[in-house]
Amino acid sequence: MTVWIRIGLYLLAGALLKGGLIDDEIRALITTDPELVTGIEAGLSAVLLAGAAFWRKLAKKYGWST
Repeated sequence: MTVWIRIGLYLLAGALLKGGLIDDEIRALITTDPELVTGIEAGLSAVLLAGAAFWRKLAKKYGWST
């Protein structure tokens, strides 16, 4: 999953740099900072976990198979 996040950040940084919204220093921070990638990965994991828990709660409520 980390590889996909890094690719997405690289594309995002390129688009923001081209649009003039960030400079080279911030682009370098976005594309090379491992802590940023780890934080995004943890956030995505939390969102997926919350979604799965919510789906299970709905399944229990409406009698769907779990």
